[in-house]
Amino acid sequence: MIAFKKGYTFNFIEGEMWEKSPFTLMDCLQQRKRWLQGIFLVVHSKNIPLKIKFFLSMSLYAWATLPLSLANLIFAIIYPLPASDWCNFISTFVGALTFYLYIFGVFKSFEIEKIGYIKYSIILAAALLTIPLKAIIEIIAVIWGLLTNKHKFFVVQKQIQSTSTTPEKVFINGRMIEQVCN
Repeated sequence: MIAFKKGYTFNFIEGEMWEKSPFTLMDCLQQRKRWLQGIFLVVHSKNIPLKIKFFLSMSLYAWATLPLSLANLIFAIIYPLPASDWCNFISTFVGALTFYLYIFGVFKSFEIEKIGYIKYSIILAAALLTIPLKAIIEIIAVIWGLLTNKHKFFVVQKQIQSTSTTPEKVFINGRMIEQVCN
């Protein structure tokens, strides 16, 4: 954000990235919580002007209101009560944005040319079918992220655990944040 403020521009870099997903549901929740909290800290930083972080702010608040938007969707089906136009607009906007970003991530993660149309279609169908589970994970991570300390950095272990119990210190900006064992 600070580099953008200084006139640098950014775009997608075409290529492959080998990324390891978290091994457990708890690690996945921790990772989503950490991402929300990190974006929250950036959006609320006084070092970055609002005009630079405006769209990131919109994304964060859409993400943070996801539990309310999904609750509105569920209750509107079960108890159909008239809602104000702005409430319907916000709920629809947040839901559509969340759906779009999720599917966009799936599209950007796989290349049809490399895996073929059949495998790509199966992955896309699986992504669509897992939206309810993804929504539950996001709701838990959002609530957890908003209600807990935003300055505690949890390191998600993405490698097979060794038998070593030697603590490793994690430093951010010269401060030790948390000790984890490999």
